[in-house]
Amino acid sequence: MIQTLTQPNPFEWGLSPQAAALLSRQPEILADLAQERLLLPFPPGYVPTVVEVLFDDLPYLRSVRGVLTFIRNCDSNYEPAFIECRFNDEIALFQIGAEFVVNRVEGIATALAAQGFLHGGKYDGADN
Repeated sequence: MIQTLTQPNPFEWGLSPQAAALLSRQPEILADLAQERLLLPFPPGYVPTVVEVLFDDLPYLRSVRGVLTFIRNCDSNYEPAFIECRFNDEIALFQIGAEFVVNRVEGIATALAAQGFLHGGKYDGADN
């Protein structure tokens, strides 16, 4: 018996038609996202060793143990179709426009907010 593999259907993920259409044109990314969406959120208090930020599947920032080890220059007008944040080589956050396709950091943010590290308002540049 031959088993056929079917691509995940991003139109079933509750995304806008535009976001789902963009993902459907990226089969490798789509397959990774389908697996990552099944994983549990990172636990409150989780501190990754390696943090990477990718725009349109290209690395732009990399930090290892809090030390910036890679920076790619980015045009100030550049608006990536999607943004990905990876913790220790796992997708922590994947965003298309204002839509989160994967959000495994919600628990971390909630814990930080409960401890008073996150607050509303704009940063004024002063170290309080």
